[in-house]
Amino acid sequence: MGRIAAILALLALSAAAFQPLPGLHPQGGQIDTNIMRKIVLAEASELQVCGIRIDLRLQCHYQWVDRLTLPRCVLASSRDSSGMVPGCVSNLYSLDQVQIDVAPLAEWAGDEFICGTVIGMTYDNEDCDKYVTVEVTDGNAVINKQVPFDVISFDIGSTTRGFSSVPGARKHAISTRPISELVLRIQREEEKMKSAGLKEGRVVVVGGGAAGIELALGLRARWNDLLNGKLSITLCDSGDELMPAESKACRDALNRVMLTYRIDVIHNASVEKVGQTTVNIQTSEKIGVKNQIVLEYTHCIWATGMCFILASAERHQLAEDLNSQCGLEVTDRGWIVVNEYLESISHPGVFAAGDCNEIKLNGAKSPPKAGVYAVRSGPVLIENITRKLSGKKLTSFEPQSDFLKLLMCGDGKALGFRFGIPLFGKWVWELKDHIDVTFMNLFDVNLLPKLEIGGERGSETETGGKKSYDTKQYDAYEAGEKRPSASSAAADLLRTDDDVDYLHNWNIIKEMVQDGDYRRDVLAEARMKLA
Repeated sequence: MGRIAAILALLALSAAAFQPLPGLHPQGGQIDTNIMRKIVLAEASELQVCGIRIDLRLQCHYQWVDRLTLPRCVLASSRDSSGMVPGCVSNLYSLDQVQIDVAPLAEWAGDEFICGTVIGMTYDNEDCDKYVTVEVTDGNAVINKQVPFDVISFDIGSTTRGFSSVPGARKHAISTRPISELVLRIQREEEKMKSAGLKEGRVVVVGGGAAGIELALGLRARWNDLLNGKLSITLCDSGDELMPAESKACRDALNRVMLTYRIDVIHNASVEKVGQTTVNIQTSEKIGVKNQIVLEYTHCIWATGMCFILASAERHQLAEDLNSQCGLEVTDRGWIVVNEYLESISHPGVFAAGDCNEIKLNGAKSPPKAGVYAVRSGPVLIENITRKLSGKKLTSFEPQSDFLKLLMCGDGKALGFRFGIPLFGKWVWELKDHIDVTFMNLFDVNLLPKLEIGGERGSETETGGKKSYDTKQYDAYEAGEKRPSASSAAADLLRTDDDVDYLHNWNIIKEMVQDGDYRRDVLAEARMKLA
């Protein structure tokens, strides 16, 4: 989904082990190394996991706080890659493969990791002592720990919309968050189905975004054979159509996929109540005309918070708590308001990234709550944290206007969208798998370079003999491969057979990113073929 470039960029920060930066000093000189600088990264998200490698030579003392606390459980110090979880639901990956273990990464970087829940912040003004309050479990006791900071970054995410407010949803539905619990719940439900000898299944998925679509497809792949094909899956979408921001060609391709995999879709649907075996839905296909529908189900999945559309996510309670505790500026929907530097407009030195923020971009609309935007902002976030500590001018985040979207179908195929054209087949899944697995490998401490103090930036002495990460490889066309003609490139991208080389097609896509004229010519050919 385009997130690898950002992750590689952040890893490059650690592999390069930046030279010392000038710091905040009363006389305007270098950082006083006798003063311990503290950065708090609140929430061990994929974006912030990379942040633990911020400039080891800066001699900052890092504090790690993971909000997803499951005491005495391996997931307490783990994070999931949401892009791979539908594949885990489909049994294409194991649970271990979609988890990021934060503690070894912190140890690798020489950072401190605190497994706890952020519940508040003390911030009177920029010059006073600042603290974040973390709730941690100490044996059988729960205590509050005050963690001081100079700079803090929140990536607390969002929550599933309506899960707490719709009657019966929390009691009867399976939420997609936390993601690890979703996988475990589905595993437990499958065991119940087997032990009870269930012969027929009826799944209702609430949420018509990417998460809902992929989970519907994933459950089709996982349970269809188990129930001998006697499995109905209904997707409840609040809009007029799925992924309305995509081109007609992409929407048509998505509708064909839903039809092929027998996923029924109810549009303009609003869930009013979730009972033990039924979901009450109100639809409004025509203005002023509302219909009541009651759907029977064996399993109800609540997937309203992880999709490409802004309105599907719901604010995190912590953001509102921070507003009431210390006046942190939030929108009327509860998003932390930041400027183009990802810094709070009300509290200097407080940054917010990912789903939890609302970016003020000189009148432009804030990017959607999509993971690709969050991770693409990673290099800017890390750069600005170091610049903030050194008193340098911050750098702006400029969201991309388009990105590669990849939807898993659960059976070794996937559907993709780029530049307004649909991509489908085994090669699209292989591309998604390659991106996701490569992404997860970046967090395997056994594969990370050994960071040593000394040596030139990026030298073998500094990186332990391993080559530092090159972020250019993500967007650059592979040298040595002859560029296909526009007509051939369009034909290759639109192929759906199993013999397509996904790396070849990925290089075409990257070349189109780099060369606007080539992109225009390939798209013209593709549109003619799609017409």
